[in-house]
Amino acid sequence: MEPQQPNAPGRTTTLAAFAHRNFRFYFAAQVGSTIGTWIQIIVENWLVLELTHSGLALAFTNALQFGPAVLLGMYGGVIADRYDRRRLLMLTQASLGILALIVGLLATFGIVRVWIIWFAAFGLGLVKCFDMPALQSFVKDLVGPTNLPNAVAWSNAINATGRMVGPVFGGLVLATLGPAPGFLINAASFALIVAMLAVLRPQELSPRALAPKGHGQIGQGFRYVRNDSILAATCLVMIIVFIAAYNFQISLALVASSLGGSSQTYGNLMSALGLGATAGSLILARRAHTGLSAVLACAGILAAAQLAVAAASTLPLALGASFAYGLGAGLFSVTVISTLQTRTAEDMRGRVMALYSICFLGSSPVGGPSFAALAGWIGISGALQITALICAAAAVSGIIAWRTKISVQARRHPSLSVH
Repeated sequence: MEPQQPNAPGRTTTLAAFAHRNFRFYFAAQVGSTIGTWIQIIVENWLVLELTHSGLALAFTNALQFGPAVLLGMYGGVIADRYDRRRLLMLTQASLGILALIVGLLATFGIVRVWIIWFAAFGLGLVKCFDMPALQSFVKDLVGPTNLPNAVAWSNAINATGRMVGPVFGGLVLATLGPAPGFLINAASFALIVAMLAVLRPQELSPRALAPKGHGQIGQGFRYVRNDSILAATCLVMIIVFIAAYNFQISLALVASSLGGSSQTYGNLMSALGLGATAGSLILARRAHTGLSAVLACAGILAAAQLAVAAASTLPLALGASFAYGLGAGLFSVTVISTLQTRTAEDMRGRVMALYSICFLGSSPVGGPSFAALAGWIGISGALQITALICAAAAVSGIIAWRTKISVQARRHPSLSVH
């Protein structure tokens, strides 16, 4: 059992994680950084389109940003397990800030070219291979095991809020200042993260044993997940739900179009989704339930929300259903991450969270085009119904398999109980 920090707050307190000074600093810096990241995403996409007038060029830019993390993320997880995560994050966040600064300065002087943006996007993707597993795992270092689910819920709320308000700020920056300041703002937000990491109190971080260097550690991470039935089942359900349900940008754009709306309608639906995701995260900040049964229940809630979006025939109904969609997504994300984090041994945490990041990022190239093709074939309402049934089937199948396992173990070992 891992040592618990003295006077660790109870997990039933909504603000439990904020009793830790290190987490308060982390939370404040991450709010600014997440918004800065979305500002850069908006201005970068616009700049690429402005330079190339090509949707294919934009897709290639996004592939360069996320492709390396999908292909090499497990190696980044190994590094997160081997080394001090605070120092590793200082290096990765500084590198991300330098990349944003370079593009911003070149854009300021009007000498940026699309190949420069692509080069920086690929560099960002490579750095993210190491940054994402370390950042996901670092939450536990900040608060220890007792308040980990609470901290995960608040971290997810940061991401949901940034996704909701960041594009708004990005649009304002573009309209009033142009694209260059968007990169510079994001560079400053990374500098804020580095400064925050520098002033954290290392003695208040949760103690951890570093994984030793060795061969075959990526395969060891996969085997670790495969040999733990709860982790394996959680990851399987996670992959299915991410592919089937996490196509928000496409599905809500098609919903807005089917209602005869404009880009403003789409923006309103996305804002309702983000507000719901934030609400779902904050609900679990009070008490995050972990385990396979909680994951399956949240998958069922998400499926029901998709059916609500499919049935929405007016804009007010669509806004309410989008909020429910975001609520279900927030509940599912927090529950999955909390289950993975609390179930995983410390020397495997980086690799397991790398696997989560790979599944999350890798689902878009598969789920997005598949959903768009399905909607083109049977319509947006039918596509949402099909994907909702897929999520529901994953939840029901998991429940049946889990109850069967409990029943078998109860017959074999009457004195044991399975949680």
